[in-house]
Amino acid sequence: MYRIRLILSFIVLLISYSVSAQQYVYDGIETGVNLHDRGLVLAAKDDTRFPDSFENVASWASGLEAQRDRALFSGRYWLVTKIKNISNYEQLVLYPYNTVLSNIETRIYSKNDVKRYYSGGMVQNEFAFHYGNTIELLPNQDYYIVTLFESDYFYTPIKLELVPVKDFKEQVVIDNLIMMICFSVGIVLGLYNLLIYIGSKDLTHLYYAIFAATMVFAWSHFFHISDQLFGFYSAHLHWLGFTLSPISNALFYNCLLKLKEKHPNLSSASIWVGVIAAIGTPFSILFPGFGFLWATMSTGVALCLGVYIGILRISEGFKPARYFILAYVCMAVPNMIGNFTNLGLLPPIAVNLYLLGLIGVALDAMFLAFAVADKVRLTSEENIELNKNLEAKVLKRTYELEQLASELRDASEAKSRFLANMSHEIRTPMTSIIGYADGIILGDIKPHERNHAITVILQNSRHVLGLINDILDMSKIEANRLEVELIEANLFQSIAHVESLLGKQIRDKGLEFELNYQFPLPDYVVIDPTRLRQILLNLTSNALKFTSVGKISIEVSCKDERLYISVKDTGIGMTSEEQKELFSAFYQADSSTTRKYGGTGLGLNISKSLAQKLDGDIEVESEVGSGTSFTLSLSLFTTERTKWVTSFEDIHHQGDVYVQSNHELDSEELKGEVLLAEDHSDNCRLITRILERMGLNVTAVENGQLAVQAVLDNEFDLILMDIQMPVMDGEQAFNFIQATGCTAPVIALTANTMSHEVERYIKLGFTDHLAKPIDRAQFAKKISHYLNIIVDDELSLPDEEFKQLKMQYIDGLHEQLVQLQNQLKYKDYEGLARSIHALKGTSAMFDCHEIYQTVSQIDLLLKQENWQDVEKVLARLFDLIHKVIDESDCGQAV
Repeated sequence: MYRIRLILSFIVLLISYSVSAQQYVYDGIETGVNLHDRGLVLAAKDDTRFPDSFENVASWASGLEAQRDRALFSGRYWLVTKIKNISNYEQLVLYPYNTVLSNIETRIYSKNDVKRYYSGGMVQNEFAFHYGNTIELLPNQDYYIVTLFESDYFYTPIKLELVPVKDFKEQVVIDNLIMMICFSVGIVLGLYNLLIYIGSKDLTHLYYAIFAATMVFAWSHFFHISDQLFGFYSAHLHWLGFTLSPISNALFYNCLLKLKEKHPNLSSASIWVGVIAAIGTPFSILFPGFGFLWATMSTGVALCLGVYIGILRISEGFKPARYFILAYVCMAVPNMIGNFTNLGLLPPIAVNLYLLGLIGVALDAMFLAFAVADKVRLTSEENIELNKNLEAKVLKRTYELEQLASELRDASEAKSRFLANMSHEIRTPMTSIIGYADGIILGDIKPHERNHAITVILQNSRHVLGLINDILDMSKIEANRLEVELIEANLFQSIAHVESLLGKQIRDKGLEFELNYQFPLPDYVVIDPTRLRQILLNLTSNALKFTSVGKISIEVSCKDERLYISVKDTGIGMTSEEQKELFSAFYQADSSTTRKYGGTGLGLNISKSLAQKLDGDIEVESEVGSGTSFTLSLSLFTTERTKWVTSFEDIHHQGDVYVQSNHELDSEELKGEVLLAEDHSDNCRLITRILERMGLNVTAVENGQLAVQAVLDNEFDLILMDIQMPVMDGEQAFNFIQATGCTAPVIALTANTMSHEVERYIKLGFTDHLAKPIDRAQFAKKISHYLNIIVDDELSLPDEEFKQLKMQYIDGLHEQLVQLQNQLKYKDYEGLARSIHALKGTSAMFDCHEIYQTVSQIDLLLKQENWQDVEKVLARLFDLIHKVIDESDCGQAV
């Protein structure tokens, strides 16, 4: 490459010599002629001096060597041109434009004298912010122009031109105006953004101001601003601004383009480019020639990286990047052309590249200002959008706070309910314990009853102990101190313990109980047997609590190195919403659950925590009305002692496991005390007689208030509660009875048989529901279930007794008829609804089926508030009642 350049230089030198043989004739018409192309470019030695006279120039030049290459860092050379002026101009400007040199000394030789001219960076120039000298060339005379170019740091390709004085002055004015505008743009926009930063503290504006300051400082040295305005010039500061511009530029567009948030790797790369460029600053100050190369390279890399980043952000839809790209293009094109020209990679062109570079920087500053303004616009729009959404966000936050407050209230209420429930759960067994203990001490308990009393005390004590253990376990779970002890234990023995404790209770409740093993199963496993039994007892007790009919089963299986134990029941089931909260502490479906079934709401939460401690979990499947299945899954760890059991015989042959076979215990016929709350006397007499035929003792009351008083005075095994009663209705009475701590089952009696009404009674806490008129088979089944007695499915009174009760009922119909007629007359539809409801509940029980069907229709019309049809059907009802009364009178007469 070096040899090629030498060859090219030599060719240029030959061309120069050939040209110099012919005078350059200046005609004033051809412009833009570079005297370098018409003269000799000669190397200058330190001891070489200008020739003495016109006649000596040729011989002097022949003694010098041709300038073979241009120095980049420092140097000096001669330019010798023979010229003849044939134009009409005598005064011309010798203008070395597009140069940055220390000294330019020119001597013009004529046959008569020699004139000297000085220009460059180290002297006072004739024209503001421009090199050049006004020279005189008389027409039709020969001249030698000998110019010495010197630079202490570097020099760019020189262009030396002859320009008419008038034209040159006009060009200077235009150039200075453009220069002033460009520098003003940079200074004004920089100060403006600095002021905005002071007010807004947005770093984008600060970095813009710094970047503008570095570029103004850098370009001011190309035009000798400090020299012309302040009399100070130093070549060592020439490249300071350019070496600092990459870091200031990178900081600016990192903020402008939000580069750190979107592309952190590119952000770091751009900062490092700027830092590396800044590291070269001290060397650029000490060695301006090095500064030229370093600034050219670092700014070129920074420009390329900036353009890439800008295009990337445009492709991502960031609108301010549009102006950023335009700014970089305006700055990059003239400056990169100038850099390549200075490095000799492009041929010299007769254009003031420095002025074009300054214009590009000014346009860059303007477009960057547009980019900043566009970003401010986007930020403003975002703020407007935020303000629009502020109210919605405040409302949302307010709602969230209200939800949190509600949750805290719910938690507080749950705690209060838990404490109240615990108080009830502990007080109830403690009442029995203290009562029976006092009875034994005082002698109230007869000797043959003491074993029963001791059994009651023992059972209730264990119940209280279980409650206390649950509370202690819950406290350990919350403190994360619940521990398990993994030991070798017999799986069948642990499960048999659960069956021995709860199997009889399940069967005593009238439920089937099954224990199913899906063989093969391991006999000995590594587990905490106490915690396993606790989990299974909790799950099975829970099934027992919520199952009234059907069966409970425990299924044990092993699959994929995991042990599965499922507890299934045919109880009331759960909704999907209830299942979500099932394992939460203190959780129960609603308050009626506690009233009806008792419990603390801790068992399942503790069981879940224990299962997780044993490297397992509990899952639930349930459907309302179809039962529930809890499945405990545990990791299976066997030991050397483990044997895989394949049948029941293998279990029994082990000798250390007892498994109780499934069997049904015969129900023992028991007598019981029943409280019947029914306001209708005829119904009351009929139901009382049916219950008495079952061998039960019946206490009948006519309203809810008397029912509550009866519960306070006596103990009952079963309560039948009519819903609609005077003084105090059934729901109110039920609430008071629950508050007394009574645990006897309470069955709702009502003619309201709609499914949603029945569901509401169950949610209130009633144990069950019986529809009126009473289906005697269903009535007998439920009474036998809750009192654990054997009764015939078909309960019927002797004909004579039933006939007598029916006659009493019909005798009372006349009074009811008058009441209905008055209620219709005075439009007392509320009272009419109560009377119709009562008649509906009694008529079918005494075989008055036509009356029952008619009042059922009236009851429906009343609920629909269809008054016109109510009056029509009432007329038919009155006729039917008259008919029944007349038939009864005829029967009695006969």
